[in-house]
Amino acid sequence: MSQHFTDFPATDEWQDIAAGAAYAGVINQTVTIQNKGIRRALVWFGGAAAPADAGAGAYLSINDAISGTSDHIWVKGRGALAIWKED
Repeated sequence: MSQHFTDFPATDEWQDIAAGAAYAGVINQTVTIQNKGIRRALVWFGGAAAPADAGAGAYLSINDAISGTSDHIWVKGRGALAIWKED
């Protein structure tokens, strides 16, 4: 069974999901992120700092999802991102 987290409120600036105490359980785990917002979202797995390129990462349209593993998970967009840890 997977572990679900509270939806992450993405903004137009890069944010590291793994840096938040509420999401500490995603660090170095296989995580799936789904875009529930009405605009695109970007996801970048890895790196201690946000990507230098504003358009870097995987592009997620509405309802798209991506999985990956890292100690830093950078996201940006506008709206809710569903976050869950796989078993």
